[in-house]
Amino acid sequence: MENQKKYAFAILLLFSLSLTGCTDYYSSVKDNITVKDSLALHGYCIIAGKIIDDETDEPVRDANVVVYSKPVRAVTDLYGQFEILDIDPGTYTLQVFSVGYLQRDIPDVTAKPDRLIRLDIRLKPRPDRRE
Repeated sequence: MENQKKYAFAILLLFSLSLTGCTDYYSSVKDNITVKDSLALHGYCIIAGKIIDDETDEPVRDANVVVYSKPVRAVTDLYGQFEILDIDPGTYTLQVFSVGYLQRDIPDVTAKPDRLIRLDIRLKPRPDRRE
């Protein structure tokens, strides 16, 4: 029951942030990945974002986002969005992969207490998929 409350709170918080926007504490762009770090999540560490096709700018649905060395993963929705909730503070490598795309490893993703890390990640189509 306690876990259900945590997840319900996190989902409600993410929904309210998406409606009202949030204050960016840190923002950077490196290797076609945009990172935004937001404040005030009441002790939770959340990694969320969107996976985008590098050639068409369309969202990539059903892509897997895996926290390397942890049994934590997320799958993108119809809009290419994913959420990894209630992760322990630390620095992680994310693996992102989907059918028809080259796998992408995202090193040095730092989850901090009370932070929402937003990643916008572009995946390159596999060469054999192109027409």
